[in-house]
Amino acid sequence: MPELDRFEARLTDAVHSFADRAATGVNASAVAAHAVGRRPRTGAFAWLWSPLPVPAGLLLTLVLLLGLLAWSVGVGAPWDQRTSVAPAPLPTASPSPAPTPTPTPSTDGEGDEYVTGTETLTLTTPYTTEGADGVTQYRGGVITIEAAMNDPRVRGTGTWQFSLDLYARAAPEWGPYHLQNDDGAWDGTCRGGTWNQGTTIIAACWLVGSGDYVGLTYYRQFVGQEGVFSLVEGLIYPDPPPASAP
Repeated sequence: MPELDRFEARLTDAVHSFADRAATGVNASAVAAHAVGRRPRTGAFAWLWSPLPVPAGLLLTLVLLLGLLAWSVGVGAPWDQRTSVAPAPLPTASPSPAPTPTPTPSTDGEGDEYVTGTETLTLTTPYTTEGADGVTQYRGGVITIEAAMNDPRVRGTGTWQFSLDLYARAAPEWGPYHLQNDDGAWDGTCRGGTWNQGTTIIAACWLVGSGDYVGLTYYRQFVGQEGVFSLVEGLIYPDPPPASAP
């Protein structure tokens, strides 16, 4: 071990001498009791490590609580969103628009009624043609009709055996009409006219009921184009056709 110089030797002797004189019999309980006994009776509150009387501590607590309440009110909505454990509700989908009600609801199928609907046409029997004096005569054609009406009494399958005389651009048209369904039938004659090379037609019919429709008359008129009677409307009433009706 290297020799100590004079300063180091003196410092070492001084430390050993202080340690030999230090008191080692300290009573910890007595020291604690002495410290507690000297503590001021200030209550449980202190501000910045300085003792405060109990009333001042209560006042400080109240001030802090009021400040916290004011802050939470000021930032209420964002705070709620940040601290909520429940997910924010998803935006609800816009309700689907309600179906548009039909302008012509179904009838009760009894008594006199205004009726309306549509019919589709199919040429099921070809016609023959014959020309005379600048007029082309169409004879023997039969059209099958599917009637979709708002009154069950005039729904069903029908046939129209038509004839027409075509002039340069227009033609009168006529023929017997028959409409059938499970409860009865309607029969009579339809008369009208066609143009646009026979693709467009207007006509009207007086039909007499049979089966469950005995005693009823069905007057119908229709406008058709390109194989569809796009507008069919008429009347059902409990009497025969007028005397002047065809």
